[in-house]
Amino acid sequence: MNSKKELFDLLKKADRGKNEYLTDLFRNLPEETAKQMIVTEVKKGAYILRAGMPCDMVYFLLSGRVVGEAHQKMGHMYSFMDFSKKDIIGDFESFTDCSEFCASVRAEQDCKLLKLSKKSYLNWIRHDEHALFLRLRTILNTLSSETNIEREWLFMGCKERLVNYLVRLYEREQNTKNGVFRNQKSQSELADKIGFNVRSIQRNITSLKSEGLVSVESGKIVITKEQYEKLKENLR
Repeated sequence: MNSKKELFDLLKKADRGKNEYLTDLFRNLPEETAKQMIVTEVKKGAYILRAGMPCDMVYFLLSGRVVGEAHQKMGHMYSFMDFSKKDIIGDFESFTDCSEFCASVRAEQDCKLLKLSKKSYLNWIRHDEHALFLRLRTILNTLSSETNIEREWLFMGCKERLVNYLVRLYEREQNTKNGVFRNQKSQSELADKIGFNVRSIQRNITSLKSEGLVSVESGKIVITKEQYEKLKENLR
């Protein structure tokens, strides 16, 4: 990055929401710190960082979407964090003085990011009261929200989790045509997201289909606007 002006010009092209948040965050960013930022692009499916890597960089997401992944026993990968409006990756570890990243982060879409060394990030934010307050408020709100969601999720059965996931997936995706959403995830991927085995997923998809809450085309779930509304009713 050549200047702070160039940085703010770049932020204007960032995804809506990220643009506003990062512009506010960088309000008092020193010129020298802005010049240390590097623009990087990560293709869909590639890893931005992996668990166990040295925690020496902080990433600012300008566009795209990421998913967090953690390893379970027997090498199985568990996905999480895919519904989070995450703008910054790596600053939680920086604040807690972790030497290594505790989870992997993968690009679920093509992503554009800014990266800054952990040292430069901490040198800046500890002297910027506005930015520090903004980040701590966001982190605490996120932790509080995730704790509530995890508590509710813990006591949900497979069908409840599946309905919850499909509602949030429908709301998040922008590729609906005439209100119809076509899920591209395999049943195996859904099992990873939901936390139940494939047989349980298959059984509950069949149940939702018989109730008219979803349709199935070529083995993939399809949800109309009307079905989405009915699924939401099932969450209450």
